[in-house]
Amino acid sequence: MQYVMGMLVENLKNLNILPVLVIIVIALVFNYKKIVEFLDEREKARVVKLSEALKCQYVSGLTRSHLEEELVTEQFKVITGIRLEKEFREAVILAHRNARGEINFIHFKRALPHIVYKDAKLAVKISSFDKVSYLFNLIFGIFLVLIGLIFIWLPSQMKAINISQLLSTFGIGVFFIAMAFFMLSQTLPVISARKVSQVFDRKHNS
Repeated sequence: MQYVMGMLVENLKNLNILPVLVIIVIALVFNYKKIVEFLDEREKARVVKLSEALKCQYVSGLTRSHLEEELVTEQFKVITGIRLEKEFREAVILAHRNARGEINFIHFKRALPHIVYKDAKLAVKISSFDKVSYLFNLIFGIFLVLIGLIFIWLPSQMKAINISQLLSTFGIGVFFIAMAFFMLSQTLPVISARKVSQVFDRKHNS
């Protein structure tokens, strides 16, 4: 750990940005579980606070109704990762139920940026910008995976390489692959939105 911190400080002093980014990405990858657990605990803390507030005998009327709805919203978010107001939330749950197992709930979650709730109805809207962004992330994501694999494979083809060069080359490969997975993950909302849209179309046409 001390060696890694030393490398980080040295590269910052020399304004070597790429090695710094590589170290940060690797650190995030290895600490991903701890970061997720920290964020999960923060969400649960809000549920606890709302539950404690509802135990107060002085909380009544509209205030109590509002806090009860907030508690349901937060509990739904903790379980599903989605924070939606009551009407929108219940419309999504009903749509998933009506799908009769055709698609998993995770697709509704991913597709939310493209789901519009208007006049008590759900519809899927994928803009031209979203379509271009999808193609961009898909193409360059695959490209970065290939580049990353080349960098990881490269040290095995070098006859003389020191530990610093090995770590740098391997780190750059991991960095490119991490960036690739990030870009490819950005295509998932559109993929899921298309699946949800197909279900909506079948239900409307049946």
